[in-house]
Amino acid sequence: MATITKLKSGHYRIRRTYQKEVYSLVLDYKPTKAQADKILFAMIQNRPEKPTSRIRFGEAAERYIASKNAILSQSTITGYYSILRNIPESFRILRLDSIRREDIQILLNDYASSHSPKSVRNLSGFISAVMRSQIPTFTASATLPQKSRDTFYVPEEEDVRRILDYSKGSKYEIPLWLACLGLRRSEVCALCYSDLTDRTLSISKALVIDPHGKWVLKSTKTALSTRSIILPHYVASLIHSQENQINSERIYSGSPGQINEYLASVEEHLGIEHFSLHKLRHYFAASAREIMSDQYVEEAGGWRPGSQVMRKVYSYAQKKRSEAAKKDLADRMERILK
Repeated sequence: MATITKLKSGHYRIRRTYQKEVYSLVLDYKPTKAQADKILFAMIQNRPEKPTSRIRFGEAAERYIASKNAILSQSTITGYYSILRNIPESFRILRLDSIRREDIQILLNDYASSHSPKSVRNLSGFISAVMRSQIPTFTASATLPQKSRDTFYVPEEEDVRRILDYSKGSKYEIPLWLACLGLRRSEVCALCYSDLTDRTLSISKALVIDPHGKWVLKSTKTALSTRSIILPHYVASLIHSQENQINSERIYSGSPGQINEYLASVEEHLGIEHFSLHKLRHYFAASAREIMSDQYVEEAGGWRPGSQVMRKVYSYAQKKRSEAAKKDLADRMERILK
């Protein structure tokens, strides 16, 4: 909205701030608010383009995200906006040509005090991508924290069985079963009854949060995530039976977060070590790998060929066999020497 100020000369100055730039003009008559807005809007529209290196980091980041909106997944775009919101205003207002490597390093150091090494690396990658989108010759050599060694957790089969038994008859039984069959939470929440034919379930969409915080239906995370799987008779029957009882197009019509909350409460009730819903995909991968090749496991779970998940599953299986062998050896030595 424009402001109108009468000057000592008798003229009138109209002024408006847009994208942190002030636009003003002196007129020899007093315009209405609508006229002032129209005049200043025309000025803004006809303003000369700033050299890309002179724009502020925040504006460059917005442009970068907008340029990727039609290419990247909604969850990735939402992640970019989340990173941008976490960048201090003092850095966002810096002009690109004034940003030094020291500025980036200080920002990353501060960020590292309250975020994981992975988050710091994501921030560094985002800053570099934004800078290169406007200044192609930009290079950064920031020092990043050492990667933490993630513990690949796979729920025990007995724990999974107990959780499924406990959930029988609840509205969460089907979502938990589907998670055990390799579906992501976003895929579970997007499923409709029309996606199931006999025992064949088609997975082609996902329910994700958009940058405005609203749940929206989008295509699956990647092209490889669009797939079909065969459900166990029991699960298929559950879904077909529920279709006749519930007036909803969705197989699961609750909030995505409620599934996680329910799982956590069941784990606490049963005295099971807490693990997230996503870890049931690890359980699926580890179980499926025992009866089929990695290629088919990746197809069923929507992973790309040669995915890191399968390498972790292999390491997990090797470690489990190693632990079992150590125990067998200890027991054998005890019997011999006893």
